[in-house]
Amino acid sequence: MSQPYRLDPTVRRDRAALLASLSQVADVTCAVADALDHLGTGAVIGAGVLAPLRGGQRICGPAVTLRYRRLAGELTDNRTAGLGARLGDRDLYTHAQPGDVAVFDCPAPADTAVVGALSARWAQLAGVAGCVVGGAVRDSVSIVDSGLPVWSMARAPHAARFRYVTESIGEPVRLAEHLIHPGDIVVADDDGVAVIPAARLADAVALCVEADRVERELLAQLQASESIPDLLNKLQDRPVSAFDR
Repeated sequence: MSQPYRLDPTVRRDRAALLASLSQVADVTCAVADALDHLGTGAVIGAGVLAPLRGGQRICGPAVTLRYRRLAGELTDNRTAGLGARLGDRDLYTHAQPGDVAVFDCPAPADTAVVGALSARWAQLAGVAGCVVGGAVRDSVSIVDSGLPVWSMARAPHAARFRYVTESIGEPVRLAEHLIHPGDIVVADDDGVAVIPAARLADAVALCVEADRVERELLAQLQASESIPDLLNKLQDRPVSAFDR
């Protein structure tokens, strides 16, 4: 098991300021996706793959990572042998800092739940901002009632106990085939999930904030226009921006 990532306090403060700016951007996952396209880096995964359990929620925070592997034996044999009796989610939450996003790398197919009602409550107690599960969750109603934001590939009644075993905590993982490192920035909302490499956070935030400014300006002009000709007249002397779309 790797040690959790640690940042110099000054770096942590700078990151917090960047995340605060990013959190104010409208439609944040889409804005980040555009920025990552511009930078040629990062990962973007649509809601058709990683869907929120409840709409209207959004998260933005550093990844803390856990990878599971599937046990080869039968459930009854694994139970008798004590294999997979204790999963890694509580250890992951113990390592997490408030505001972190728990990222779960699970073996395919997504038919075995690694986050349920109790796990969600542990996550909240640790101050985790949300969970992104490259696999299945269960107790969906209870998780939604808890208020914890959760994205997952599937929902399944079967629990991972005696079926999965923890392979690593605090090491790089894969999420929908994308490599995610501890400390990378995970952004998620109704449109899906985007991941910013930690080293490119400042660049991505600068692009997102500027794009958001341009879009708000255009939206204001759209709302103030009575017709398409009226709008085009307003825009005719406006310089074209790289962020226009």
